[in-house]
Amino acid sequence: MAKKGVPSYYGLRIYISSSALYFFLVIPFLAFLAFQSVPEFMKEKPGKLGEAMNVADSLEISLDSVARMDEMDIDSLVNRAIVLGENVADSAASGRAQAGIVIHDDREDTRIGPGEDSPFAAYFLLVFFFTLLSYLVGFLYNRPFKRYFRLTRSGKDVPQRLYASCKKHLFHTPVVNALIVGMPGIIIFIYTLIAILARSNFDGEAERDLFTKLHYLTLVATILEFLFVYFWQKHRVHIKYIEYLYSPEELRRQVFRRKGGRIRNRLLVASGMTTFMPLVIVMVYLLLSVTSIRDLELDEITPEQKKILVGPLSFIADSNGETNSIKKFENLFYVNAIDSIVMLAGIGSGILISLVYLMLFIKWTNQDITQPVKELLGNIRNTRGGEKELYTVVRTNDEIGELAEGYNEMTRQIHEHVESISKMNRDLEVTVKERTNEVVMQKEEIEAQKEEIEAQLDLATSQRDTIMRQKEQILDSIRYAEKIQSAILPPMEYLAESFTDHFILFRPRDIVSGDYYWTTRQGDRLMVAVADCTGHGVPGAFLSMLGISSMNEIVSRSDSIKANEILEKLRDFVIRSLHQTGTRGEARDGIEIALAVIDTRKKTLQFAGANRPLYMVRRKEKSSDGNGKKKYRSGDEIFEESSSHRLLQIRADKMPIGIYDQEPIPFKNHEIKLEAGDSIYLFSDGYVDQLGGPSRKTFRSKHFRKLLLEIQEHPMETQKGILVEQLESWRNKVEQIDDILVIGIKI
Repeated sequence: MAKKGVPSYYGLRIYISSSALYFFLVIPFLAFLAFQSVPEFMKEKPGKLGEAMNVADSLEISLDSVARMDEMDIDSLVNRAIVLGENVADSAASGRAQAGIVIHDDREDTRIGPGEDSPFAAYFLLVFFFTLLSYLVGFLYNRPFKRYFRLTRSGKDVPQRLYASCKKHLFHTPVVNALIVGMPGIIIFIYTLIAILARSNFDGEAERDLFTKLHYLTLVATILEFLFVYFWQKHRVHIKYIEYLYSPEELRRQVFRRKGGRIRNRLLVASGMTTFMPLVIVMVYLLLSVTSIRDLELDEITPEQKKILVGPLSFIADSNGETNSIKKFENLFYVNAIDSIVMLAGIGSGILISLVYLMLFIKWTNQDITQPVKELLGNIRNTRGGEKELYTVVRTNDEIGELAEGYNEMTRQIHEHVESISKMNRDLEVTVKERTNEVVMQKEEIEAQKEEIEAQLDLATSQRDTIMRQKEQILDSIRYAEKIQSAILPPMEYLAESFTDHFILFRPRDIVSGDYYWTTRQGDRLMVAVADCTGHGVPGAFLSMLGISSMNEIVSRSDSIKANEILEKLRDFVIRSLHQTGTRGEARDGIEIALAVIDTRKKTLQFAGANRPLYMVRRKEKSSDGNGKKKYRSGDEIFEESSSHRLLQIRADKMPIGIYDQEPIPFKNHEIKLEAGDSIYLFSDGYVDQLGGPSRKTFRSKHFRKLLLEIQEHPMETQKGILVEQLESWRNKVEQIDDILVIGIKI
């Protein structure tokens, strides 16, 4: 998108314009208030005042003219009021104080307005001083921006530090400049408030009342001045400056720090100012111009006065032509001829100034909306005409900005898509030409290539057959390894001889398994273990064979070895066999195991575990004491209960069989007295970690324990069938993710 000419940065122009409008708005109000205060000043400063008497004579003549409406037309009355207004204005201009009113005669100079020591003098002195100070502060603040745009406009190099500073603070300039320009008004407002509350050196209530009205007038004018500078500078930033401080890539998206602006809010502000500002000016002048009948201090009112006051409806009050008590009319208000003329002049000047404000506000609001839309429509037309790589500057943070940002993203995607298609067409065209030349020039070579392709096809077919044979050989080897692993697994006669009710649920994920079970018998002691080796498939199977052979060797060396001693010796075997040293980066292969040693004669159970617990389910009535609760050994824990059974967990030690980060410590040996009907479960983590269900989550240990409690009334073989059925229902179409091994034994 081509840039227009680099604009000038407005600084002093905005300041002077805002100050001029400020004073043009304040001065008519101030003159109106001063004019209205003349009678009050004259009451508080009586004397033989030449020009004051002239004012009184003019007022008397005007009132006589009103009484003789049949003898004098309204134009004469207006002319007299204008002359009177000019006399009062001349008197106001000749005051010795900046807001004072001084009237001269031939003999003395009598002050009827505020003097040099009045707060009015300090007011205008502070206005002058702080206005100059705000100009100085504004000049220093805006100087870097003016320098940047001046260098950019002349094509000179801009220092990087200057560019970064201007870019960082650009969006702060509307608020900062508005605060700088409004600083004098804020300070003056605070000063006038303090002066009013402190009851400063006022010459009477009239002067204090005039100063109070000036206080509120300062507040309104300061707010308008603040809004004027803020909206003008914001308009300049969005429409003029933004594209010269941000790159095209940045301007494709919103660069504003505050998101979520709305066109509705901007239009509401503009509509509110357009509606209420002229209305407020009219209402203020109207309210200041009305006079209460009570202020005339009359005892009674004549029929002529009543007719002037009430108009055609005067007959309703009284039609006898006699005077009436003032109490009937003291709550009414009226506007005298002089006040009405001054009021109309004040309303006219106030509306004229407000129109300047409103025209500028409306102009900026319309341009902030129409210019981005115009740019967007122009780019849409150009895009429709075939132009590429167009973008619209995102100038606002409202709906139009979002629309421009969406258009930029759309054109970018379209451009990328068109470029991709064009590149594909170019590549395809080149490829077609190359292929055509090859076909035309190398026809015989194509025939040779055909024969070569056929030879390659034969070779590929031969390689495929070789791969298939190799696959079959590998599968045959794995299947044979399965037979070897099955042969190494201990026979189940030991369990069958000791326990008629038991089951083994063994489902490898692959053909061979990293999970294994182990059992052997030493006299009255039956040893049963469920182990989970690192990995699964062939690697896990190798480690499982190492575990089985190691455990057989350990048990064969001792007749009375305890469960925890078996695990400690097994850990030593594994570490030595795998040459584990604990160095960084070394493979941490190992075994998780749950080992139970059951003495069938003494009805006792020894348990030791490496990261794998043991579950035991026992009937409540057989395990309760006098209070109905069983006090179990430390480490035993009731996890789940049903109406007839309790499930206990015997915790395992939190360390594997193999090398790990901490210093190895001896495994704990848990001894438990068994009772008839107890059910013992040893298992790997494959069952509880299986994914499935509606949310594709793990089955979890909690659900596994509840399931074991629910199936306690069934024989062990039936329990196995229920476990398999529940697993298949949970898994559904999800693949088995690990080897699964569960052993259940009924005492």
